[in-house]
Amino acid sequence: MLQRYFYPVILAVTLIAFTTHAALIQATPTALVASYVANVILAVFGFWLLKRLKTNHAEKLGFIYLALSGLKFSVYFVVLQPLFIVDSTHSSTAFTMFFIPYSITTFLETYALVRVLNQDG
Repeated sequence: MLQRYFYPVILAVTLIAFTTHAALIQATPTALVASYVANVILAVFGFWLLKRLKTNHAEKLGFIYLALSGLKFSVYFVVLQPLFIVDSTHSSTAFTMFFIPYSITTFLETYALVRVLNQDG
């Protein structure tokens, strides 16, 4: 079911998580917004790409998934980490600002992909 409604589900879940996260840290720093947006975009792109390559390149999907995971961490180090420094957030807060959206989007993406890739045909 999640694989059919992946796009609206990931948007709804991350919007709820973002709202809760911003309320808990009592701020909405630029880094938090960027972290959620980047993770959602990368998860949606990864889901779309792997779903599209399922039939013609099934033997390469594991490597592509690993490359996409590496891309997520590269985006963190190149784009998001400098934002955390600019916003001068506490280190544990900065960690949660990356790890919470990353874990939510990665879980939803992986769960939906497992369902899609295990379907016959």
